[in-house]
Amino acid sequence: MPKRNVAFIKPEEPSFLKKIKEQIGYREGPSLNDKREAIENYEDSDDEEKEDEKPQVVVIKEGDLTEEQAAKALKEESEKPADLDQKIVFKSRKSKPEKAEPQPKPKPAEKKAKRAKEKEQKSKLSFNDDDEDEEEV
Repeated sequence: MPKRNVAFIKPEEPSFLKKIKEQIGYREGPSLNDKREAIENYEDSDDEEKEDEKPQVVVIKEGDLTEEQAAKALKEESEKPADLDQKIVFKSRKSKPEKAEPQPKPKPAEKKAKRAKEKEQKSKLSFNDDDEDEEEV
């Protein structure tokens, strides 16, 4: 089966719509082709940082790097070729030591009270009551 090209031909606008658009001053927006041209001509460079996006340099002590020294060091580092002979080593994250507080052991009296509560809750179930009545008969 041969391939067929499908094309859209925009029909002419009705006269009443033309009159209404003229009255309100309607202007046609950009067409699809205009948008495609705009995308092709679009240049977005992430390499250049704007002045307000650059890191702020604070010199606290005399030994600290100044803004010019930091820029020079960054430029030298970026121009230096990567050393591909070195082995790449990934360091594992150190987990934070968890402070485990030992929970006090429950006293025997507390254990008995807890068991009694559990028995009461079990006996409160309605289907258990029926089973107990049958066993007594």
